[in-house]
Amino acid sequence: MTARNITIKDVAAAAGVGVSTVSRVVNGERYVNPATRERVQAAIHALGFRPNLAARNLRPGRRSETIALLIEDIANPFSAGITHGVEEVATARGDLVTIGVTGRSFPLEQNLVTEMLRRNVDGLLVVPAPGDHRPVAVETGDVPLVFLDREPQGVESDVVLLANLDGARGAVEDLLSSGHRRIAYLGGDVTAEPGSERWAGYRSALADAGIPVDPRLVSVDHMTVASAADAVRGILRTAEPPTALFADNNRMTLAALTGAGRTAPPTIAGFDDFELAPLVESPLTLVTYDAAELGRSAARLLYDRIDGSTGPARRVVIPTHLRRA
Repeated sequence: MTARNITIKDVAAAAGVGVSTVSRVVNGERYVNPATRERVQAAIHALGFRPNLAARNLRPGRRSETIALLIEDIANPFSAGITHGVEEVATARGDLVTIGVTGRSFPLEQNLVTEMLRRNVDGLLVVPAPGDHRPVAVETGDVPLVFLDREPQGVESDVVLLANLDGARGAVEDLLSSGHRRIAYLGGDVTAEPGSERWAGYRSALADAGIPVDPRLVSVDHMTVASAADAVRGILRTAEPPTALFADNNRMTLAALTGAGRTAPPTIAGFDDFELAPLVESPLTLVTYDAAELGRSAARLLYDRIDGSTGPARRVVIPTHLRRA
């Protein structure tokens, strides 16, 4: 039995009280004996009971007509594109989208999943934070679940990804074809997707060209533009500076441009588009894709499951393209 299957009757039986008493505790009413309230709350915690806020508004066989989308950062254009695509599909169905922001925190993601289920959403779309997602899959039970941008750890589920490895490899191959041999790498977290795939693409392109990775030209684990820009300045001051640089996301590209400044900047290739790209005067190539299609594809998979589709987990990969900015 999952937390979603636990009923108020189960809690009442475990606590040795009536259903009406449990209801008063759940609704925060004052007129409950403190010892009884404590016993009911202990039963709720032990059973994993989740009050259903929306159930009172639903008749049997009816949906809530709401889906949930959990993303990392609503301010990032990538997240905004995903949200736009999801809302486009949901709106066509007459549904609403409830959005939660995880900040790439797995505990926060788990809390948001619990809250969305408590609100009786019909399905969940999740950009997964690093962590073992088996408990999340167990908690969602029969509620459809689709992941975006990263493979969930420990779970076989529908997922929509970008062609991260191929996109990064193509960008570095493009730099190599232009004659560059000293190509720096600037990145965030390369231990988890999508950074790990983009890092692999960089290394693959260099290996195919017979060029070893020079650790002096690699700087990763940057969470801010400021720290990454400082790293670029340091790399460019070395005795043998790079002639080109690959940045593994839009913020790293901005950091590369900031750190390089106007003094003999290297040729830059970056993963992700960004709003200021048309204003950049330095040589710049971007790995682009349709972020909204990532959201649309995930929402279509989700509604397919909501409508009753069964079968093995599906994996959809959104292609990338190189564009000169």
